[in-house]
Amino acid sequence: NISCSIVSLSDLPQHKLILQNDGSIHFERIIKLVPDSSLWTMIDFYEAYLPFQKFPADANRGVDVVPCLATFTPLEMAEMPPFDAVSTTLYSPPLLILPPVPDMSMPFNVISLSCTVWAFVLGSLLNMLVRRGSESVKRELTGEKETRPIDKLKAKIREKKNRLKEKLAKLRNKYSANASVSPQEDIQRLQ
Repeated sequence: NISCSIVSLSDLPQHKLILQNDGSIHFERIIKLVPDSSLWTMIDFYEAYLPFQKFPADANRGVDVVPCLATFTPLEMAEMPPFDAVSTTLYSPPLLILPPVPDMSMPFNVISLSCTVWAFVLGSLLNMLVRRGSESVKRELTGEKETRPIDKLKAKIREKKNRLKEKLAKLRNKYSANASVSPQEDIQRLQ
């Protein structure tokens, strides 16, 4: 003969419900059972997402669920003083639940990458400001005029042109002094 009933928590007399600091619940219930009977207790629950601060340090190991315990005292001995009553306590096996664990290194990676980008941007900006500022102070003190990049390029081309003219003048002077040796003979002698 099997009887089944669904009872809500508010319908249970003599129960104790304690909310622990870690978010777990301690439920205690006193029930009188007749001999050769069985009791099944099922509790519905909703999954909760823990913030990463509440995860234990070794979250990849899992979360321990403490074993349930049941204490049985025969009815004829229940009226006796507590120390004289013979009772039996049974423990369920403990559980190790492996919850989905967030990647704890991800916030570190995001912070590192964003700080690197900001350091690069601000460093480049500061470098440009300091260089331009120091160059403008130098020009003010020396009185030299600011040169544009195109003017710098023209100056370099003029400088290379002058060097080339000097080298050509040296070669002309060398060959005009040695008029007896032609440039083609000089090249053949070097080979």
